[in-house]
Parts: sequence; C-alpha cells; structure tokens
Amino acid sequence: MPRRTSLYGGELYPGLAKLDGTMQQIQTAEQLQNGRYRTTWLIAWPVVVGMISQTLVGVVDTAMVGRIGASALAATGLGGVVSWMVMGGIGALHIGVQAIVSRRYGEKNLLYAGRALDNALLIALVLGTIMTVVAQFALRTVFPLFTNDAAVVEMGREYVFYRLFALLPYLIIMAHRGFFDGIGRTEFSMRAMLTVNGFNVLFNYLFIFGNFGFPEMGAAGAGLASTIGTLIGMAAFISTGTLFKRRDEFKYYQRSNINREVMGRILRLSLPSGARILLAMLGFTLFSTIVARIGTAEMAATNIIINIMSISFLPGVGFGTAAATLMGQKLGEKNPDAAQTYGWTAAQLGMMVMGVVGLMFIAIPEQLLSLFTTDADVIRLGHIPLRLMGVIQTIDAMGIVFSGAFEGVGLNRYVMLTEISVNWFVFLPLAWIMAYPLGFGLVGAWVAMLVYIGMIALLYTRKFISGDWKDVEV
Repeated sequence: MPRRTSLYGGELYPGLAKLDGTMQQIQTAEQLQNGRYRTTWLIAWPVVVGMISQTLVGVVDTAMVGRIGASALAATGLGGVVSWMVMGGIGALHIGVQAIVSRRYGEKNLLYAGRALDNALLIALVLGTIMTVVAQFALRTVFPLFTNDAAVVEMGREYVFYRLFALLPYLIIMAHRGFFDGIGRTEFSMRAMLTVNGFNVLFNYLFIFGNFGFPEMGAAGAGLASTIGTLIGMAAFISTGTLFKRRDEFKYYQRSNINREVMGRILRLSLPSGARILLAMLGFTLFSTIVARIGTAEMAATNIIINIMSISFLPGVGFGTAAATLMGQKLGEKNPDAAQTYGWTAAQLGMMVMGVVGLMFIAIPEQLLSLFTTDADVIRLGHIPLRLMGVIQTIDAMGIVFSGAFEGVGLNRYVMLTEISVNWFVFLPLAWIMAYPLGFGLVGAWVAMLVYIGMIALLYTRKFISGDWKDVEV
C-alpha cells in the first residue's frame, strides 16, 4: 500500500502508514514461517518414504510369511526383532556422519564433509565384515532364549541366518545416507530404500513360496530375499554417489581422505547412538520374550502391532532427520535461534502427521490387524493394545523428533543414557509386573509401553526447552 501524503508532502494519515509497516512485518513473518515449514517438509518427506520402504522389508516379510501359519509369523517377527537389534545398532553409523556433515556443511567446509563419507565407508567395511561373522554365531546360539516354541526357534534361526548376510551392504548404505542426509539430499536415501524393498518383494515371492522353479524356503526365503534386496540397494547408492553432480566439490571416494581424527570423530558420535539402539532393541526383544511366554497368539499379535507401529513412527523419524540436518546446519552458520525454530517446526509437523495415524489406530484397529493375519484370536487379542498406541501417537512424535534433533547436534550420549534408563529400569520391569503379578496379560504389557513413550517424550521436550544443546561442539 503506497504511503498517503498531502499536497504539501506531509502525511495525511500517519496512523495508516504505521499500520502499513505492521502489516508488512506480519506478512514477512508469515512468509518466513511458511518457508520453514516448506524446507522442513522437503527434507522430511523423502526420509519418511525411504524409512517406510526400509521398514517394509520386515513388514512385507511378516505379511507374506503370515500366509504360511502362526508359527512362521511368530518366527519371522521375532527373527526380525533379533536381527534389527544388531543391524540397527551398527547402522547408527549414519547418525554420527550426518551430525558431522550437516555442521561442516553449515560452515561451508565441504572437503571435511567429503572426508567424513570416506572414513565412514572404511568403518562400514571393517565393522560389517566382523559383525557378520560374530552375529551369525551369537544370535543362532541365543535364539532359544527368546521363546520355548521349538518350531518358532527352528524357523527363526533359518530366517536370521540369511538375513544377517545383509549387514555389510546395509552399513555401506548407512554411510552414504548419513552424508547425503547431512547436506539435505534425503531423496537419495529414499530411492535406495525403495530399490531394496522392491526387490525384497520380488524375491520373497520367489523364495518363500517356491514360485517359477525357485526353492520353497518359507521363513528362510524371506531372510534371503531381504539380503538380496539390500545388496542391490547398496549398488544403487554407490552409483548415485558416483554420478552426483557436486562430487568434485566434496572430493569423496578418495583414499587420501582417510584420516584418524575424522574417523575418531565419527565413532565418538556414532558409538553412543549405536549402544542406544542396540540396548533399546534388546529391551524390545526382552519385551517380546515377556509376551511370547504368555502365548503364541499373544506373540503373533504383538509382532503385528510392532510392525504397524514401525510404520506409524516413521513420520517422526523423518521430521527428526529434518530437524537434525537443519539444526546442525544452522548451528554451523552460528545461528542458534534459527536452529531452535526449525526444531519446533519439525516437532509440530510430526505431531500433526502422527496424530492422524493415531486416530486410525483408535478407529479401525481390527481392520489394520486383519491386513497381516486372518486368525480371529490374534485380531481379538491385538485390538486393545493397538488402540492404546493410537492414544499416545502425538506425544510419541515429540520424543522421536527431539531424539533425532539431539543426535544431529551432538547430544548422542544424553539420548543414550535417557532412553536406556527408561527402557531398562521403567519399561521392562513394569511390563513384567503388569503382565504377570498383576495379571493383565498382553494389555498390561502394552500399558507399560505407553508409559515408556510418555516418559521419553517428556524428558526430551524439557531438554529441548532448556536450550543448552546450542553450545555442543561437533
């Protein structure tokens, strides 16, 4: 609006000019806010799609094996939890890489960011080879501790045997993901994981049921299909890195980039996150053990709920990744206030999306469960726990987003100590007490899960509000 003046050049309506300036400030603030939402969304949505695809590797295994029977369903579910306990732990390599790359990217130190990728790839090669051998022996040995059902043990061991050969290619994918997520190119991870799941579905169809002359391997075939899909996904990500137009700016894929200081920095950030994931997944494995000893149908229902939830929390993971990237970059630019604003923006978006998912859990739990099984008893047992998880989805979003944000700015040790303390000293004891001494069975165990999620969200939100994360060096 042009300024109104008299014939003599004086202001005819001085109050109107003041209002005009205020309106311009409001419009500018709205534009900035909309820009933050757009930027956060553009980084988050490929992560959500890619993580959904990654999670669907286990979900598709479960859904397709579930057509064989309840024992195969329980074996694949328990085997998936046990496998992910290891894969998720060492896969935390990408967290340390992303934290370093996002901070250096904000500082405009692109060569250091490129060195981070090459050092992460060396760590992936060594760690992936060692862990493949160790995990194969260890998990097959301890698998009977998780259930006393002989059929579940046998099929679960076969699934784990083939699934764990994916450790090395999975780590190479995670090294690349940490780098590209750190510079905000999250769509590359999405494409790689869509490739993994697409081929997983194809080879599941061939190896589980023995179609087109392939051997009928049942649960073992699901594990083999997942590994083949991961190998193809690794090849796709390496191709992406090779053809990336800005490769010359970062100068990665060079042996001269290997540096002890960079490698130590990656490990310092990644190890607490890896320990957190490993111990948290061990906690969830023990939770599955508590449920499995109630009954096979209860374990089958729990497996389905875990798979459904593994999709529902992915928007939170996506917005957490966006928060980690944007907050790390803004701290690198010496702009902590913008970093905090992006953190709140990511949390708000996560709460809205996961809140909608939670409403679905509350409204149509039986229909969701029936996507995975036709067993009426399993559906009957699972509908109340699934509704409980629907109630907590919005709060869960805050915990997930702030967890990712903290690891992106270097508070990895804090996240580890908080989550493990609540998991092992609150969640697991409460699940056992509610299920057995108090006699609430499956529902009681899932009430403990609700308490766990709520406590984590509260602690992380308080930490974010305090603002002391702004001074952490990466």
